[in-house]
Amino acid sequence: MPLLALTMLLIWPVVVGILFSRKDRATAMIWSIFAGYLILPQLVEIDLPAFPSLNKHIIPAIAAGVMVWFVTKDRAPQEPASPPFGRWVVLLLGMNLVSPMLTALTNPDGLVDGVNYRPPMAITHGISNLIQQFLLLLPFLMGYKLLWNARGAELWIRALVLGVLCYTVPMLIELRMSPQMNVWVYGYFQHDFIQTMRYGGFRPIVFLEHPLWVALMTMTAFLSAIAVARNDFTRRNLLIAVYLGCILFLCKSAGALLQAIMAAPLVLLARPRGMVLVAVIVGTLAFSYPILRTTPWMPLQGIVDLAMSISPDRGGSLAFRLMNEEVLLRRAMERPFFGWGDWGRSLFYDPYSGRLASVPDGVWVIWLGARGIFGYLAQFLLLLTPIYALLRAIPRGRQPGREKELVFLGTLSLMLAMNLLDLIPNATITPLTWLTAGALLGNAHRLRQGAAEAADLPAERRILPKKAGIPTVL
Repeated sequence: MPLLALTMLLIWPVVVGILFSRKDRATAMIWSIFAGYLILPQLVEIDLPAFPSLNKHIIPAIAAGVMVWFVTKDRAPQEPASPPFGRWVVLLLGMNLVSPMLTALTNPDGLVDGVNYRPPMAITHGISNLIQQFLLLLPFLMGYKLLWNARGAELWIRALVLGVLCYTVPMLIELRMSPQMNVWVYGYFQHDFIQTMRYGGFRPIVFLEHPLWVALMTMTAFLSAIAVARNDFTRRNLLIAVYLGCILFLCKSAGALLQAIMAAPLVLLARPRGMVLVAVIVGTLAFSYPILRTTPWMPLQGIVDLAMSISPDRGGSLAFRLMNEEVLLRRAMERPFFGWGDWGRSLFYDPYSGRLASVPDGVWVIWLGARGIFGYLAQFLLLLTPIYALLRAIPRGRQPGREKELVFLGTLSLMLAMNLLDLIPNATITPLTWLTAGALLGNAHRLRQGAAEAADLPAERRILPKKAGIPTVL
């Protein structure tokens, strides 16, 4: 294990502590998770007995969670309380935590396929996966708790712009000199180098999982920069948005570029409710994809033919992905309710060589195979609920006093919807996805309940929550 990579993981809780000692809790939480995602090493993990592996996704979340709920809890009374989750969200959170246990209980058998053996799932595996699932949901919970107001949404939008703006420096270096940043800093390359080569050049990967992850993050920062420029139209903000758009183009990711082309005009020109309505449609289509792909409404062969006419390489890649989806979907439906569990039990292996014979790309088919329909619904509905909640909560017509706030929320809904759409071909779910979902859901519940923080509205337009009580002073 590279020494510097391990050291970075071990010292990150100290960095988080310093952030919380110098910044307000919302800002410190954002940068604890976001900066950790940007610079911590990929693939390196700390393995503990009977506990999930600690990696760049888990360690920042644990450290920030400890600071939020334990170390700095004395600051909580000074902050307005976030609105309650509601029964539906509590149910989905419970489903997410129960799903690993149900999968473990329904997979007590080992799998023998030629020379390949995959062990059974035990209760201890279910408990470990339950803990891991809770830790992965920590950014969602912290986003809901700390970013539920207008200030929190704006903080997250501006942090995305600033973080990716700084990240463009190593991205441009990799575009010019080839993706070597992880090798230069940590001493190893975290993926297949061929995946970074496109159209006669390179795609940046820096310290992330894959060039597609970099492109998706850049796309969200581009949309955020447009929202900032729309709310505060200055030459500086406009140039930042244009610059990030150029960087996105240089990322050479057709999917992220198409998503930006679809979403950017909406962020720039559409009313906030229109943005949310489009986000609902896109998110619903992504959620329904496993069903739609089996119907004539989803002309998969026509899509492949179109891709082949544009680029034979990309068309061949798409056809390969769809073929794997079909194989893995059939495998998932052999245990449809709670899935196959871990250890590659939901995948196909060559019975003679023992090598992997199927390649899971889209996270939806991974969820269906590993956790079944129950786990798929738990995860996807928890990500989709914030968009529907915001559509239900956002007021109709123009709201001059809230226009800037609603533009930021509409942008967040589009960002989340585009991420959900990207989960069809890729597994691009990250702590940033959950943080966005939590912040969006908190703001939707705030708007729905009629709660307004003092900083959100002029004094004459402030209203109390519907169930506000009268505090007693002793």
